[in-house]
Amino acid sequence: MDPITHALSGAVVARAIVPGDSCSPVSRTAGWALILGSIFPDIDIVANPFDPDHFATIRIHRSVTHSLVCLPVWAVLFGLLAAWFFRWRGIPSPRRTLLSVWFGVGIGLHILFDCITSFGTMVWSPISWTRIQWDWTFIIDLSLTGVLLFFLLLSWVAEPTQHAARRAVGMLALMSALVGLYALGSYTLAMPVSARAVAAVLVLAALPLITTLIRPRVPLDARNWCRIGMLATAAYLGMNAWAHARALEQLREYAAAEHLDVTEAVAVPLPPNLNLWHGFARTTQDVHEWAFSLADPGAAPPAGSVIPIASGDACPAVLWTIPQVRAWMHFSRIPIVVCGHAAGSDSAEFTDLRFARPFRRQDSARRRDAPISFTWRVTFTNAGRVLSEGWVLE
Repeated sequence: MDPITHALSGAVVARAIVPGDSCSPVSRTAGWALILGSIFPDIDIVANPFDPDHFATIRIHRSVTHSLVCLPVWAVLFGLLAAWFFRWRGIPSPRRTLLSVWFGVGIGLHILFDCITSFGTMVWSPISWTRIQWDWTFIIDLSLTGVLLFFLLLSWVAEPTQHAARRAVGMLALMSALVGLYALGSYTLAMPVSARAVAAVLVLAALPLITTLIRPRVPLDARNWCRIGMLATAAYLGMNAWAHARALEQLREYAAAEHLDVTEAVAVPLPPNLNLWHGFARTTQDVHEWAFSLADPGAAPPAGSVIPIASGDACPAVLWTIPQVRAWMHFSRIPIVVCGHAAGSDSAEFTDLRFARPFRRQDSARRRDAPISFTWRVTFTNAGRVLSEGWVLE
């Protein structure tokens, strides 16, 4: 999940569960500890510039900083550091034990929100480097971001203040910007969101402003709105989990209709997550893929495509001994490889089809020919010595 959504989830949960008056210094400090904990695990991205083979995104990201095994260590460490800092600066704060608890809650929340994506999170590292991925949402889910932002802003409007109407205007502006970003992104992906959905969200975002123009404050206080936001978020994720289970069931029906001997089936959500899905049925030789919608279960099966797992020239055995290749294969769930041969060297491109977008008629030829995200190219000698490697950008 993206850092903004992580921060929003931490802020909503902090306002909902941290005890005491939200205006008191001690409660504010505890809330910030939870929010910082919900952001902290992505600190591992700083390793990218220092990784000699530029492979930190695969090898390091979402490992020990996202680990349930290491969570108590991080929580205690940050609790001690925060307690020392607050004492040094004379800032009122909870005792060290409680600070560690709030940091731990934030880190655990971050891990949960990464497990629901399709990228994968190594929650048992360093004991095990197995990745957990539930495929409920994609790496970025603006619908989830919108739910969290809506209730956080609503709690801000609900605070005792003489400027509730002004805050409601700000809330409407921010929600409108998010809706515009969502609509633009959906259009770019050739899956435009309906005008009715856009209008419904904007009307909902305008209700607090209408309310504050009629009466001084919106009903309920800030804490209760954030608690409702937690319930709404849980309900949204529950619907995504149900949709994912239904998408897998649909995918297996497509595979059974073609009498495929499937070794792995993967369904990845496409915006909007509840309806559109990208499904892959992997066999020993190739991958069958479908883009389909859950909105019309009685529709005829969509036209699928077949992609060979290995193509091009025959891949030499030495290829699979290269450490970067082995790390890639450990990361990938639906891998395909294209091998080629040039004078004095071989090359191979590795792609995980989870990150491919189904071809649409609206796509330009440039987009059709563009490499899939997270495509890795390795050039090596016949002896297996790596000559060059890196992400394929064009």
